Amino acid sequence: MLALPLMMLCSCGGDKKKGEPVTINLNGPLMNLDSQDTIIVRQMSTEFMDYLKAKDYKSALSMLYYVDPDSTIVPLTNSMAIRQLQIFQIFPVLDYKCEGIRFRTETDCQVKYIITFFEKEGPDDTRNNTTAFYLQPVRFEGQWYLTVRDSATPNGAASQIEN
Repeated sequence: MLALPLMMLCSCGGDKKKGEPVTINLNGPLMNLDSQDTIIVRQMSTEFMDYLKAKDYKSALSMLYYVDPDSTIVPLTNSMAIRQLQIFQIFPVLDYKCEGIRFRTETDCQVKYIITFFEKEGPDDTRNNTTAFYLQPVRFEGQWYLTVRDSATPNGAASQIEN
């Protein structure tokens, strides 16, 4: 399976407007969850994946944020958006399947997808055409954010969730 250098987080629309910084505690306490949290994370991650599948990269990118070094949630910079777009184009989502949602803390959650990024040429084609793709939801003050989290962003890709 190919390793994608991309790990992302999930967001929920709410009262916060894009561009408004939100400060979070990256070492937040374990959280209380209810079924609504799972529903929100599933809906938002599915919406994001549907945008990727439809190649509506502008809409997908508009959902993404990252946690800056000051623990503030901010929209992607232009250079980060360009980098993400390049990854989306290299690994297009032709199909996807959700493998599960794991919640640990408000800043350490994970939604795992298996994506198909090219069609096999026939039954004898033994090339692997799938890879794992991760979204990592972050919740702050009851709101979920879709946040890029990979080795190229300041907050890195650290997680205590084992894959």
